Amino acid sequence: MTTKKDEMTFIERFDSDVKLTAKGKILTTISIILIALSVTGAVMKEANTFIFKIEFAHQEGITYLLLAAILYLTIRYRNYAQPYHHELFLLWSERMMQDKEVFNYNPREKVVEGVLGDAFDIWGGDEPGIQDSKYHVSGFFRRAVRFPSVFRGSHGEGDDVEYIEECFDEYSSLLKFNKKWTFGKYIRILLIEFKYRFNAFINHREHLDILSPYVFAALAALSVIIPWEAFK
Repeated sequence: MTTKKDEMTFIERFDSDVKLTAKGKILTTISIILIALSVTGAVMKEANTFIFKIEFAHQEGITYLLLAAILYLTIRYRNYAQPYHHELFLLWSERMMQDKEVFNYNPREKVVEGVLGDAFDIWGGDEPGIQDSKYHVSGFFRRAVRFPSVFRGSHGEGDDVEYIEECFDEYSSLLKFNKKWTFGKYIRILLIEFKYRFNAFINHREHLDILSPYVFAALAALSVIIPWEAFK
């Protein structure tokens, strides 16, 4: 039974996620404040409360306090955004695998063509699931292609033979090189991946909405590390 939430689009679910958007706004705001303090040399002099007025004597302490707050808020934001990260990956990786220059299954020859064609030492007649291959990322530089497969076997003898058929996902690592699939082609697929990631960030709103708080947090951290006095 499908729920109303399941029928909503990615953007609609994100916009309706009040907790996630609120934490993203707080993280972005604090990051922008720290960037302004670090880059422009602005100084926090006082903060007004309902009860009393606070003056800041140690400006460096404010910077480190905001940096610690950004670290905490980034972790907190990631906890809430984690379910969306996988969906973002599926969006751009599916676009990449639909690119015929990257992956193209030839139904006549039953082979994979394109850039990833040399990474497959598999015939489609033996593994028909390769036509439904998915791009898989399991580490910083660990890439593979995942496709559905079926294990068929039997156990027992005579009239007691029982046939087994189990479905599972097969992983073909892109870090296993041979004469056809070389390190240079692996670097090429990484560059293609970067292109699709970048295009998704620039051209599709959902990527910018989810990832922009991380960008501001990273810029804020860099603004503290870079010695801006040297540029004055």
